[in-house]
Amino acid sequence: MNLGAGAETGIYQVKDGEIDEYGNYIMENGEYSYLYAEVNREYSVDMTLELYHDSNGDGIFSDDEQLYKHEPDELQWWITGFDPLVQNVKAEDLQAVTTIDFSSFGENKDIMLDSFREFNAGEVEWDIPEKDSGSYIVTLTW
Repeated sequence: MNLGAGAETGIYQVKDGEIDEYGNYIMENGEYSYLYAEVNREYSVDMTLELYHDSNGDGIFSDDEQLYKHEPDELQWWITGFDPLVQNVKAEDLQAVTTIDFSSFGENKDIMLDSFREFNAGEVEWDIPEKDSGSYIVTLTW
């Protein structure tokens, strides 16, 4: 399909059941299902997605290497973007930056952000605001 360089980020909920250390869902019969997550559009939030291409190989992703910045006006549970003009690139030469604004959850924003903070504690690719900072925007750089 020649979609080109791209990235996507989605918000899914884990099905009821046991999840192993690799994120695989263990079904009741003891077998694994790699499709352990499901979509819940009630979890739609304000999201943005940027994609950068390190075209000169210096390992630095700068503003002049930005392929796109997608800032939709409507709430998202999944955000994606591709640049069909940039083909045959290596994943290590791309950097995606996603922001997720948990304030979109209204009265449940603290519960959702606390759960997110707990689940992703120690993950270096996430920039998660400190509790009681007043910010509800998390950033994923990958």
